[in-house]
Amino acid sequence: MREIKKPQSRALALPAPMHYLPALRKTNQLVARGQRTWVLHKRLGVQLLALFIVVFVLGVGMINRNHLVNGATVVTERAASLFAYAGLAVSEVSLSGYGLTKEAALFEAIGLQGNISLVNFDAEAARQRIEALPSIKSATIRKIYPNSLNIELVEKTPIAVWRIDGVSFAIDAKGDKLVSLEQGGIDGLPLFIGDGAADDAASLIKALEPYELLQQDLLAVSRIGDRRWDLIYDTGLRIMLPEKDVDQALAKIVALDTEKQLLSRDIEILDFRLKDFIAVRPVDRAVTDQDEANTQ
Repeated sequence: MREIKKPQSRALALPAPMHYLPALRKTNQLVARGQRTWVLHKRLGVQLLALFIVVFVLGVGMINRNHLVNGATVVTERAASLFAYAGLAVSEVSLSGYGLTKEAALFEAIGLQGNISLVNFDAEAARQRIEALPSIKSATIRKIYPNSLNIELVEKTPIAVWRIDGVSFAIDAKGDKLVSLEQGGIDGLPLFIGDGAADDAASLIKALEPYELLQQDLLAVSRIGDRRWDLIYDTGLRIMLPEKDVDQALAKIVALDTEKQLLSRDIEILDFRLKDFIAVRPVDRAVTDQDEANTQ
């Protein structure tokens, strides 16, 4: 019989072991160190990333700003038109609390030119424009949907009428012009005339307050040389006040009238400009009679 030879077994030679463990350990250490760094500086990293995004967006916006502005304007105008067509256009305006201010000036300040919707109406900007008017102290604006505005005004208080160069103005206690007056006066307010009269009107009004007698039939108060006053009455009497010590002069006038009925006499001028004596000019009866004859 043929002898069958068994194959001889051979030991396979394994390659020499590679040093993986030190390298793996080093990698793990780097990963751990990176994780610790991220944990410690995570907030800073997020902020830097956000800053980069903002800078990028702003850069793109600056490059395309004209297109963005035009696009926003178009969108706003179309939205306003849609709101207006939807029945939200401002069609009713309720105004209260004004007497001096002209309606034309108020509506110009409100700014309702064109077909403006109540949604897009800038009430704060309108309030600022109204309060910029010389006669307005404050304004309150409320939107009442769908299409109304309610505007409540508080005007400054006029203390007198000032006439200069043929034009009359209502003035406040500071002497500021509030509004021009087409009719030339306001019932119950004294009339001041002449350069500089508005600046000192409040002081003379205060000086006259205790003397009701001197306020009766007072037609006008004239500023002379921006230094002193003349009181002009509708009877034709003119009282010339001194530059200084006006209060004393007014008290003296009232005392003389109480004693001698000075103001009810036919006197054309009472001159109190000098401290030591009073100059009196009586009415010229001949001229008066001639004037009466001419009128007849």
